[in-house]
Amino acid sequence: MVGLLAYATAAGLTTPAWIPIAVGGTALVLGYGTYRLLKLKKKVAKIPKGKEAQFTDTEAKIVEQLLRFMPNGGS
Repeated sequence: MVGLLAYATAAGLTTPAWIPIAVGGTALVLGYGTYRLLKLKKKVAKIPKGKEAQFTDTEAKIVEQLLRFMPNGGS
């Protein structure tokens, strides 16, 4: 693979435009996802013990997905 990259560079070929766009888009999506998770974590941490919380639809979907990933369904 390194030989192919060296050959492409020597031939004057450059990286296709979609590669940096895809990498940048992926970084933005991962960054936003991390932001949403941290925001939700802070919200859950502020809930007093024995009290109920209200979540937005998006937050509820995130919580639901997290519970599905937990062993035993989060119980």
